[in-house]
Amino acid sequence: MPRTHGLTALAILHNVTAALALLALTGRTINPAADNASFVSVIQVCAFAFFTVIVRRAWASIDGGTNGVSPAKAQGFLFIPFFNFYWIFPALVSLATQTNAKADSSNVSGGKLTRGFGLVIAILFCVTSLTDLHASLAWLHLLVYATYVGFTVTYIWQIRRAAAAFDAHTAPALSEPTKMPTVGIAGIIYGAGVAALLLAALGNLVLLSPEAVQARLQSKGYTTRISDRDRIEGWFGSGRDVLRGTGVTEIKELRVYRGDDRVAGVYLATGNLTSDAEQIVATKLSTRVERSGNTIYFKAYIREPAQDNVDIKAWLAAF
Repeated sequence: MPRTHGLTALAILHNVTAALALLALTGRTINPAADNASFVSVIQVCAFAFFTVIVRRAWASIDGGTNGVSPAKAQGFLFIPFFNFYWIFPALVSLATQTNAKADSSNVSGGKLTRGFGLVIAILFCVTSLTDLHASLAWLHLLVYATYVGFTVTYIWQIRRAAAAFDAHTAPALSEPTKMPTVGIAGIIYGAGVAALLLAALGNLVLLSPEAVQARLQSKGYTTRISDRDRIEGWFGSGRDVLRGTGVTEIKELRVYRGDDRVAGVYLATGNLTSDAEQIVATKLSTRVERSGNTIYFKAYIREPAQDNVDIKAWLAAF
């Protein structure tokens, strides 16, 4: 089959998906409280998946080069956690080297790739994985990812141009003998992305359990303490019966310490909660709330810099 078969469609799918990821990431960076972290992660993985299919097609275009790298191996190894930080270098840099060698041997002047682009993409792929580890690096992460997308789009265009040049001068590639189901691949990638988003949404109940919150904070080097708190405005007085009517049986405070210094905290309302309990707590206590099962988080605060009534997910991301 022609080397260029399906590459234009794949390039469009990648570029649109990467643009969506970039827009979503920009929104999260500007507004850290925006609850789109799962969407950003899934859409970035989808964009990367489309790119790996294009890399597979590029290796098939030169029949694996003189190194004999199979297209399936070139793509598949990019999904191996941690190992892919190494493999992306031969997958992209060696791809350019092997493609240029084939172009020279076949006297196809338009079949060359810029080796430096592959190297830059590989480096940025590793860096962007690190800058996404902490909320304080949000703007740096956005800048790195935007640069990564720019170089990737350019490299994909070069792969498409090189494939067209080889098609015009040489026999069809041998490594991909069957017609590539571009639509099927798109369906698989997007289907997996939707499934991942649904799993992330369902996993929210577990991720925001008090035990999970404490474990996450402790893994970052903080210590936590939970204490009973009765003196909350609206809890005693006229609001007491209202809150008890929602199923709230007790209110506690989870305090976060760095050494002996308290740096943050959040209140937890627990009990056999009714379906509208979070709305009533939010109204009665004038607070932002987040519900996870039979626990409602509210009045999250950070001491330095002083912030009160923080969204719980933004609060967690601050550590």
